Amino acid sequence: MVTVETSNEILFCLENNTITKYIELVTMFLPLPPIIVKLKSIPKELLEKSQTKNLPLLQSGDDFISGTIPIIKYLIKSSKDIFDGINFNYREILYGKNIKEETKVDMWINFIFSKIFPITLELENQLYGKSEFDIRIFEYKLNDLLEILVEINEYLKLRTFLTSNHIQLCDIMLTCALHICYNDLFTKNEWELIPNVIRLFKFVSNLGFYKEVFGSSIPCKKVKKAEMYITPNNKEVKKENEQKKNKETKKAHK
Repeated sequence: MVTVETSNEILFCLENNTITKYIELVTMFLPLPPIIVKLKSIPKELLEKSQTKNLPLLQSGDDFISGTIPIIKYLIKSSKDIFDGINFNYREILYGKNIKEETKVDMWINFIFSKIFPITLELENQLYGKSEFDIRIFEYKLNDLLEILVEINEYLKLRTFLTSNHIQLCDIMLTCALHICYNDLFTKNEWELIPNVIRLFKFVSNLGFYKEVFGSSIPCKKVKKAEMYITPNNKEVKKENEQKKNKETKKAHK
C-alpha cells in the first residue's frame, strides 16, 4: 500500500498564461505535484522573492526558485527520490537515464526556449491583441519560425522523437511551443513543408495529459486576420505608407 502524501511546494503562476500551461503540463507527471496558485497580477511580496522579478515562482520550504526552465528541471529531477522503491521513474522517462541523455534533452530545451518560444509568444501576443500589432514584425517572425522548423524537420527525417526512441521533455516542450501555430497560424501549405514536425506534434498533442491542459488541437484552415488588432494609429500609418509607395511607383513609371 502506498501512502498518499501532499506536496509542501507552492507554484505561483499568472493565470491565462502560456508559460503557466508549460509547467502545469510537467506537474502532471509528478507523484507529488506542487499546489498551483494562479494569480491575475504579481503581489509585491512575491516580486521581492523572485530572482527574475516575475512569475512563475516555486516555493519549496524556505527556498524560492524562479524561471520556467529552472522550475521544470527542479520539479522533475527532485521527483526521483520520491520514486525510490517504485518501479516507475518519470525522471528517467522525461530526462534520460544518464548525463549524456540529460544533456541532449537540455540542449533541445534551451534551443526551444531561446529560438522558438520567443517567436511564438510574439506572434501570439500580436494575434490576440496582447501587444501592438505590426504587420512587418508579424510576417518577419512567421518566416523566421518556418525556417527553424524546416531545419528541425530535416533532423527528424530518420527520427521519431528529438532525442530518444520515446517521448521526452523536449518533445513535449516543442509541441507546447507550436500549439498556436497548429491552431491559428499555419495552414496546410506550411505544414506540408514540415511533415516530420507535424507528425511529432500530432503524436504528443493527442495524448490525454496534453489535452487536459491545452485542449484539443484543431488544424488551422484559414489564418486568423491579425490585422483586426491594428490600432487606429497603425491604420493611419499603414495608409500613409501605401500612399507614399503608390506615389513612388507612379514616379518610377514616368
